[in-house]
Amino acid sequence: MFHQVRLGTSGIPPNFWKTNFSKGKDSRLNMPFWIRDIGLNAYEVLYTYGARMKEEKALILKENVKKTNIWLTVHAAYYVVLTSQIDTSVNNSQKELLKAVKLANLMDAHNVVLHPGYYNDNPERSLNIFIKNLKPVIKEMKDLSITNLTISPEVGGKKSQLGSLNDIISICESVELTSPCIDFAHLHAREGGSLTNEKKYREVFDEIEKRLGIDTLKKLHCHFYPVDFTDKGEKVHKAYNEKDYFPQPEPFLNLIKEYKMKPTIISESRDSQDLAAKDMKMYLEKINYL
Repeated sequence: MFHQVRLGTSGIPPNFWKTNFSKGKDSRLNMPFWIRDIGLNAYEVLYTYGARMKEEKALILKENVKKTNIWLTVHAAYYVVLTSQIDTSVNNSQKELLKAVKLANLMDAHNVVLHPGYYNDNPERSLNIFIKNLKPVIKEMKDLSITNLTISPEVGGKKSQLGSLNDIISICESVELTSPCIDFAHLHAREGGSLTNEKKYREVFDEIEKRLGIDTLKKLHCHFYPVDFTDKGEKVHKAYNEKDYFPQPEPFLNLIKEYKMKPTIISESRDSQDLAAKDMKMYLEKINYL
């Protein structure tokens, strides 16, 4: 089982708090055991408001991940903005990102996902500013011999955000120790509802393979869930069973099998990350790709 695809949750779903795993002090560190117990094998730790986890807790989580063979990733703070033209904002963002990287390294995590930030006056200039401001973080990682994980810039959900598919691929073409995080709901929202069938997924997969190589495509880090959007882009995450909203997983999973990919798929379905991931697992079993 799970020779092909890693499936898991973003953060801690409500169902976790209904189990015995949630009992006692520091119960969040039990997430790997719960993930394994419900039949999944990946978990993305959220540092939404900053990388505040104490090192001793990070080491406990590392041991729990090792015991359960869970694939661990980290999402850096949402307020990291490397597109800023204000030096203090950039410096603070670089420091916060490095804090997340150091904790991720302590936990033997594989990726640190990053929201790139917002466009300034010019999208191309904003992309170049981001790349320039990310490179010192990568240099510090190399100086610290942290080369076993990657920074994963994420596709942004709003049209005002740096994070089109081209932006993300361009970053990964330009900066060492990076790999893309393709948030398919964000892509769907910022493009006005593009992911309703297999055609767009093929275009995305083919573009990644062409520019970043087959290995990057096969090991792709993904976020997946249905989303509501406006003309400005993402509005709100929807639950996995709200079938009137897209993207829906079937065409996506069919093509993962066709392209022989071994991705990590992190569910961000509203209050149902675990149920959505289990639903995707059932579908992959149905099409004989687990």
